[in-house]
Amino acid sequence: MSEGDLPLVHFGGPDRPSRYLRQLLRDRIEQQPPGAEIIWATYYFRDRDLADCLIAAHDRGVRVVLHVEGRPRRKSVNDAVIARLRAQGLGGGLHVHEPAPWLPSGIHPHLHSKIYAFSHPRPSVLVGSFNPSGDIPEDSEVIAEIGNQDRGHNMLVELHEPGLVGALGDHVRALGDSALRLHPRQNRPVVGESATAWFYPRLCPNVIDHRLAGLGDGDRVSGAISHLKAGPLTAALISGARSGASIRLIVHDTVRRVPEAIITELSEAGVDIARYAHAEGFPLHAKFLIVARKAAQTAWFGSFNHNSRSRWLNHEILLASEHPAIVTSLARRFDEIAAEVALQKV
Repeated sequence: MSEGDLPLVHFGGPDRPSRYLRQLLRDRIEQQPPGAEIIWATYYFRDRDLADCLIAAHDRGVRVVLHVEGRPRRKSVNDAVIARLRAQGLGGGLHVHEPAPWLPSGIHPHLHSKIYAFSHPRPSVLVGSFNPSGDIPEDSEVIAEIGNQDRGHNMLVELHEPGLVGALGDHVRALGDSALRLHPRQNRPVVGESATAWFYPRLCPNVIDHRLAGLGDGDRVSGAISHLKAGPLTAALISGARSGASIRLIVHDTVRRVPEAIITELSEAGVDIARYAHAEGFPLHAKFLIVARKAAQTAWFGSFNHNSRSRWLNHEILLASEHPAIVTSLARRFDEIAAEVALQKV
């Protein structure tokens, strides 16, 4: 892998310029010449300016493929952007994921992945936790519920390997297939030099927890997790902490995303766990873990929330990487967030 192909990690947060990650996406859209291609999948999309940029790109001859969730948890928040895109048109490239009429209420498999691929100036794909969920002027009621992702802790990892870029783009194109869970392509990992990607929903969801089995003395785990419920991950962490592993977690401050019972259970097992509570309410929306076992360090990241909905229902992407550029960047970011949490307690 050449130096120019090295992965990059982009962070948003209170210490970064406001709207940094959405501006990164906007800049990439504007770099696409006629004949280029943009392939996106996202959960929340409220940014009307970004929508207009996609429309302008299509109008100048860029092929735009956009998959967006039609009924997120806050059901109507994407409606304005979806209406704008439908009215202006993307040449058939807009795909809105709506609940199937035959599904019982509450088990709609949300499109929760965040994948942003671009063909120029060289093929690249950005994956992680960031949704373009802000807008100007802002709706304070909506932001109070979903969080200000333009100012809170978020991340996008930029990958350049042609195999990864192509496979993730193909995955987005296939998202409308109702039988995707059963497809062999959905259940095979995509393996590159810099990262490996797994897609959800999948027949066997035990990806990360399977690899955390047997944590013990000398092993180290640290990470920022926005959503954490009781399940195989917490069981592996509790077992590891009781066996002597050093585990440090920073989690979202709301009990809906991380119940207090989970905090108590992990703490009693020996996990060093703290809530992130920003004075202005900016969320911790990043989702990453760094696992150090013997000489190997692995970073886990993506859109995947550690709860039953992401595990069994949602369209998600989970990635693992041992690449030093990714591991080092995430380890440094964890230390920065931890220092911020320490100041919050003063």
